Amino acid sequence: MFVASIATLVQSYVFVKLFFLALFLLTAIVAVAHRKTRFVVHPRLVLFYLWIGVAGIVWTIVGLLHPGNYAQGNFDALKLYVTWSAAFVILYTLLRAEASLGVLHAALVLSAILIAVINLVGLTDQIGSWGLISESIREELELRVGIHIGYIQITSNNIGALFVIVPYLLSLQFRADAGKANSALMKLALVLSLVVVVVSGRRALWIAVALTPCTILFLSCLTGSYGLLKPGGRRFLLMCAAAAVAGLSVVILLPERMPELGFLVRLNEAFSSENEREIQKIYLIDGFKDSPVLGSGFGAYAGYPRSYERPWTYELTYHRLLFNMGIVGMAFLGVLFLLYFALVIGLLRRFKDGSAIPFGLLVGFCSLLLGAYSNPYFGSFDYVFFAGLLPYLSTFRRGFIGSAALFHRRSAVELRVAQATPGMAARLRT
Repeated sequence: MFVASIATLVQSYVFVKLFFLALFLLTAIVAVAHRKTRFVVHPRLVLFYLWIGVAGIVWTIVGLLHPGNYAQGNFDALKLYVTWSAAFVILYTLLRAEASLGVLHAALVLSAILIAVINLVGLTDQIGSWGLISESIREELELRVGIHIGYIQITSNNIGALFVIVPYLLSLQFRADAGKANSALMKLALVLSLVVVVVSGRRALWIAVALTPCTILFLSCLTGSYGLLKPGGRRFLLMCAAAAVAGLSVVILLPERMPELGFLVRLNEAFSSENEREIQKIYLIDGFKDSPVLGSGFGAYAGYPRSYERPWTYELTYHRLLFNMGIVGMAFLGVLFLLYFALVIGLLRRFKDGSAIPFGLLVGFCSLLLGAYSNPYFGSFDYVFFAGLLPYLSTFRRGFIGSAALFHRRSAVELRVAQATPGMAARLRT
């Protein structure tokens, strides 16, 4: 419930999340007291967040030394990189003490359903003017709906969690070894969340979901698990990947030939030179050129006011990091993420049993990286929690099967059925 509350109540209802956090911690304490759980400190988890903390401290100092930087921006960065890193070490250590892959799966399925219900009810309520959702709830959830010509735009914060959830659920649909994880409830959650993706009007989310087949195929090749995809699913993924690449290429390269349909116009605007993010990019790159080695530090203002209350914040995550941290800082963080990505790939290549859920989590993580390009997701506790999936997965040095046992009791037989001839499949089912 704690993980589901993070995904569902993004940047809202902090007291609800604190309540579930307290229950989570209380359960862990009781388990230790009754010796049902043994906590293990995972060096890979500690090292990852220690590295992040060091980066936060160093570039906070750079920001303090850089004239004109905002002190509040430095404070926010220190909280994000140091304080939250310490919290994530504790939370993920507690999760690893249990069969947490199954827990995360259940949390993501529940989150998908709750997010879909909240946003679809909010949409129909506003269209019908029924008044089912109060103004205070809409304010807390940022649940605003814009009705435009040819498309709808929903602004609620929790839609951003679908960058992780939808690719994760999609990946399980194509794995022959998903077992009980690919349940009817999960399929319902996927259908509902895909409906929200379509009606959300979120261009980055459209692109991330459209490219999910490419992500699944790419990671399947890297992890040596291409053979674990369902035969029919492989063909379908290849067709979808080709269609997605071709469609996006036309939108980017030949925008003038696109039909004047509302959602296509909306998508095409993302690549326009007049788009807010394209304007930000120019200022952030110019600011980077002024201090290319160490950057301008945290709390720096690039000269373009995107937010008058927090002028040091920008949507373009990677351009902002380059502006704040320079070449040295980007290399420092880039090496860390590449190293841990390689560790997880190595584990998935080595351990195939029970790997459907970890593979799906890695797909979701990569999609979140894509979504963060044009959205400030890595400035929020809720989204940064899901960025911790990478170091979390790197701690499974002895395999995944024990942590997802509830969902993989039948997976070995189901894998053989999926790969067998029709006659052999019938005998295996018997």
